[in-house]
Amino acid sequence: MTSEKSHTRYIQICPAGAFYATVGSEPDDARAMLLLLLSSEVALPYSPQLVKKLTGLEEHDAEDMFKQLAEKNFIELVETPNELVTGSVESLLPELLSGLSNIGKAALADHHGFCLGSIGYEDDMAEELCALAADLSSLHERHSLLLNQKLGLMGESWGLLDPVGLSQVGFWVIHLGYQRFILVIDEMPKLNQNNYVDLISVLARRYLDY
Repeated sequence: MTSEKSHTRYIQICPAGAFYATVGSEPDDARAMLLLLLSSEVALPYSPQLVKKLTGLEEHDAEDMFKQLAEKNFIELVETPNELVTGSVESLLPELLSGLSNIGKAALADHHGFCLGSIGYEDDMAEELCALAADLSSLHERHSLLLNQKLGLMGESWGLLDPVGLSQVGFWVIHLGYQRFILVIDEMPKLNQNNYVDLISVLARRYLDY
C-alpha cells in the first residue's frame, strides 16, 4: 500500500514566478502569494486549504488562481523541493550573484545605492555601479506615469545597450513589499534558473515587509 507521505507534493517557485513577484509593487493577489511562498522558512506542502490561507480568497477562487500560476510556469508541484539556501545575506550573495551573469559579474544595491554584495567587480567599481543603479531607479520612479501607465510597460529595469541592442550592463529592480533593490548584471543576464529564485528567497526572508 502506498503511503500518504509518498503523495505529498510541495509548492516550488519557478524563476518566472520569482521575477513576477518582484517586478512591481502594485497590489496583486498572485504577487502577494508568491512573496509569501518565497519568504517561507520551510518547503510548503500543497493543499487547497493552504492555498486558500495564503491568498485570502474563497477556496474556488484560490484554486483558480493557483492553476493559472501553474499554467504560466510561475509555480510547480514537486515531490522533492529544492533545498532551502540558508545563511546570512552577506555570505550568500557572492555565490548567488555569480550565476546571474554569463561572465560572472554582478552586484546588488539597495534603493539608497549602498552595495550589499558583488562578484567579479573591483570594490570601487561595484560601489559606483550601485550608486548609478539607485539613480536610475529614482529616474524611473519620477517618470513611472509615462512608462508604466501611459505606455503600459511592465517593470523598472534599465540597460546600456550595444549597437545591435544587446545588453552591456543591465539594472533590474526587485520589489519586496516596501523595500526596493537593484540587481546589476554585466552582459547577458541569466535569470531563468534556480539561482535567481534562491536570491529572491534569501532577500525575502531577510527584508520582506508590508
